Amino acid sequence: MSPSKKEIVILLEKRDYNALSKLTLIDKKVVSTLISLSYDKKTRNSWRAIEAIGFVTKELSRSNPDIVRNIAGRLLWMIRDESGGIGWSVPEILGEIVKNNPVLCSDIAPIIASFHEEKMLCSGVLWALGRIGKINNETVNYAIPIILSYLKSDDNTLRGYAAWALGEMGNEGSAAALENLKKDTNRIEFYQDGELKEKSVGELASGAIERLLTSYK
Repeated sequence: MSPSKKEIVILLEKRDYNALSKLTLIDKKVVSTLISLSYDKKTRNSWRAIEAIGFVTKELSRSNPDIVRNIAGRLLWMIRDESGGIGWSVPEILGEIVKNNPVLCSDIAPIIASFHEEKMLCSGVLWALGRIGKINNETVNYAIPIILSYLKSDDNTLRGYAAWALGEMGNEGSAAALENLKKDTNRIEFYQDGELKEKSVGELASGAIERLLTSYK
């Protein structure tokens, strides 16, 4: 019997991705349930579902990498027009898949970046690039000029996400541009370390600068 949505939510509450991985190895439908739980990014568990998908695909790829590629292909279909616009969390999910499967899925990173001009997807693209860049910055370094351009966005969320992403990617040359945002007091919701938090753009920029300076000491 497939695990119920309630059982999966309980594991997300515990952030028990190991248990979710074990369930997924038994029943691949767990991934579909996690995708369905990822849509409402105003909730912590939706972000944990996004994070969990990356984790479980890493385990799946050990025995059947084709399944992971098929999942990525399905998500790419969802993000396109014919899916009816239900793929608003897809950039983040794909970012987690690439982050956890850098060799198998590195070719997907440029596709994720290509969606940055879509208003509803842009923040997810920036988040995904930051997540990938922390693990394998060579995969997404080409996107640094794109990310830098969003530091001047009128959208508070895009400025904050761009600042955070640059810090994750370890691009020392971004520090000067980030300095301009240190006094930006506009606050946004941001998922970090398993929790959905409220942070100012300035806090995210300052954190990014600190990480950059630490990396190059």
